[in-house]
Amino acid sequence: MAAQIGFIGLGIMGRGMATNLINAGYEVTVYNRTRAKAEELQTMGARVADSPADAAAHGDIVFTMLADPPAVKQVILGHQGVIEGLKSGAILIDCSTVDPETTASVRKAVEAKKARFLDAPVAGSKDAAAKGELILMVGGEPETLEEAKPVLDVISKKIIHAGPSGSGTMLKLCFNLVVSHMMAALSESLVLGTKAGLSPQTIIDTLMTGVIGSRFYEWKGSCVLDRDFTTNFSLKLMHKDLSLISSAGYSLGTALPVTAAVKELYAVAKGLSNPDEDFCSVIKALEQVAQVEVKRS
Repeated sequence: MAAQIGFIGLGIMGRGMATNLINAGYEVTVYNRTRAKAEELQTMGARVADSPADAAAHGDIVFTMLADPPAVKQVILGHQGVIEGLKSGAILIDCSTVDPETTASVRKAVEAKKARFLDAPVAGSKDAAAKGELILMVGGEPETLEEAKPVLDVISKKIIHAGPSGSGTMLKLCFNLVVSHMMAALSESLVLGTKAGLSPQTIIDTLMTGVIGSRFYEWKGSCVLDRDFTTNFSLKLMHKDLSLISSAGYSLGTALPVTAAVKELYAVAKGLSNPDEDFCSVIKALEQVAQVEVKRS
């Protein structure tokens, strides 16, 4: 019999993930703080839970996809949270991007219920979630991952086993460190070049010709030139992740001087523009200082 699934958190990424599991034929029970988002999936065949505990009670495998550490602690560890409904032997898979301390707290609570845990934050856009093409960075026991793999294959194109519990969380922080820096560097380059009279498209085309060429520069550069800041991953969430990265560096005694500067750039941008826009809108803060707008000519 196919595993029954509980899915908690139907935001930008979670909705696509849950939809793919429903379409794959799994019996899925969903919960979202805004009930209307859960009821949208009811028309596709999902059962709507009244609480995170209710969703967890109906899952052999339970997913959480939440915004930040406070949300994870409330939804998983709080009153009528996932832990209250989690069955012995079930697998909780937290796909949220959080800090190592939060992951450790969740794992301890899961183990106390005689259940199993994987931290499995994701990389990829809203479109990747909808297409089932996310990259999963997983921490946990290999045997648990192997058991969950048929379900994880539905939502991902690549599964990376980073190591023991907590490794997936740390790998995602390392991943987003680089992504945030890349967008900051691209933004500075485009603003500087535009101010000097260069075509921003020429800057992007030139970046793509050498060994530093990246589809990321092409994708986000095009979004900036088209002034398309539709949210795939929000500015406020990237700033949140940079705060988590900085805290991890502090706790490990690891200097992250460039990250500190990048984090403050995102903080300024979040204050100057819509924090719910895509994180490529970080360029707006630099444009405002330079009094120039980077756009397609």
